[in-house]
Amino acid sequence: MAKTTTAKSPLISKTKRRSQGREVWERLRSRPLAMVSLAGVILLVLVAVFADLIVPYDEAIKQVAKSKLLEPGTSGHILGTDNFGRDIFARIIHGTRTALLIGVTSAASAAVVSTILACVCAMVGGWVENIIMRIIDVISCIPGLVVALAICAALGNGVPQLIFALTFSALPMLTKMIRSQALSVSKMDYVESSIALGGRPAYIMVRHLIPNLASIIIINGTAQVSMSIMMGATLGFIGLGIKAPTPEWGTMLSDGLSYMMRNQYMVLVPGIVLALAALFINTFGDCLRDAFDPQLKGKA
Repeated sequence: MAKTTTAKSPLISKTKRRSQGREVWERLRSRPLAMVSLAGVILLVLVAVFADLIVPYDEAIKQVAKSKLLEPGTSGHILGTDNFGRDIFARIIHGTRTALLIGVTSAASAAVVSTILACVCAMVGGWVENIIMRIIDVISCIPGLVVALAICAALGNGVPQLIFALTFSALPMLTKMIRSQALSVSKMDYVESSIALGGRPAYIMVRHLIPNLASIIIINGTAQVSMSIMMGATLGFIGLGIKAPTPEWGTMLSDGLSYMMRNQYMVLVPGIVLALAALFINTFGDCLRDAFDPQLKGKA
């Protein structure tokens, strides 16, 4: 008997389901606003990574008495100098590294802890969930900025203290949002089947819950980066953020406040950079949320 061969239908190959990551990228790429905000985020990351190559760190902290309060463009200082004679351009560049370090680290830490707490609530439930959520409710009664301010006031100035304060203040909101989705996923048939087959809670969390929570974790984590940068700058502005002379946008705003009438650039430059950074990250987060939303498939 002659051997028969079956050829794959081109229709089947063309209609093969694409991965979620590819679908999200296609939706993002079709939106000019998403591409512009993504370009802004990439620019911030590149500036932070290659800050030392753009301008030496010494230029950001070196105090030169004869170069105090120079206007932008004077003596090779593109954005002028501050009241200590430090180059503002160098401080902006290295302040980008500080801002992203604080924002990304605190947001990532908060996302990890919140995901673990949310998964424990969804899988274990009972008195464990009640204790976790009552503690979260108590913390959420206090504004996040007040919580971060109290922690920084107690622990002192510094990058580790600020990251811990911002991480702790972000836990209530992230935990509640991720928990709501985790409860829905935990009721799915495949999760209940895994439980019936004797799967351990830790295995089910890693194998089923967390992969299905990836979208909400990424979306809320991105939004938290912007919020942490703004809160870090606020704490730096009131003197509870990064220790001087480390370049930091909030501290630069505070330093320039006394000279705002005569040297407006000392406030305008860090203020505009801070606003643009928050705008780029928030806009990209919104576009990312729309791209992940299954109700917008084919409509982006």
